[in-house]
Amino acid sequence: MGIVGVGSWGVVGEGVRGGGGEVGYKGNLRFFCNYSSMADLSIAFFSLLLLFFSLSLLVFLAFIVRPRPVKVPIKNRHVFITGGSSGIGLALAQQAASEGAKVSILARNTGRLEDAKESIRLSTGRDVAIFSADVRDYEAVKKAVEEAGPIDVLVCNQGVFVPQELETQDIEEIKFMIDVNLTGTFHLIKAALPGMKNRADRGPGSIAIMSSQAGQMFSAATSALQCLQSKQTFFMKCAENEIKTNGKLN
Repeated sequence: MGIVGVGSWGVVGEGVRGGGGEVGYKGNLRFFCNYSSMADLSIAFFSLLLLFFSLSLLVFLAFIVRPRPVKVPIKNRHVFITGGSSGIGLALAQQAASEGAKVSILARNTGRLEDAKESIRLSTGRDVAIFSADVRDYEAVKKAVEEAGPIDVLVCNQGVFVPQELETQDIEEIKFMIDVNLTGTFHLIKAALPGMKNRADRGPGSIAIMSSQAGQMFSAATSALQCLQSKQTFFMKCAENEIKTNGKLN
């Protein structure tokens, strides 16, 4: 007789084969082997194994290509920092001065530059050169760079951010951010690059461009900034390749 239904255990009966499985018996117990279920388990197992291998490979590649910190020597070298009268720029200027660098800072407000100079002198015992210029004005930037002398390390740290949703943001505010953050960086590098490439026996020069995570992630009321910062990051990579091909700069 045949066995009705599929169960794990039961009373002895005739074995029945077919329908993708097999029913058998041993002693007083019957068992059922479903070949389709076993195949599904095998597929699931190999899928998980493949997923694990893929994730492991991605982690390995991320480890290999991750950005690595670069130690830039600054002792007895000229470090030129924009946006140096406050915030990150001022902190960088203080750190560079404390490590024995010759420091120049550039910003628009002369009063704040004087305050920053005094703050650095009090904290490090070293004087710094100050230059008042608007990075949107190429000629003013070029004049400041020439007066400062050959630059070993250029830090483009200037930046402004006016948070506003795109629909309501004034177009002049967007132009202002572009002119300061992006065009200002063009002006600085263009003005400083010839002198940096022509330095004799001073080691490799370095250019650092301060950006923001806004170029890599999305958040509310930052559409203009996100677009701008992503362009700035792309410009940094392009400039790096171009400069490394034609000069000794980091």
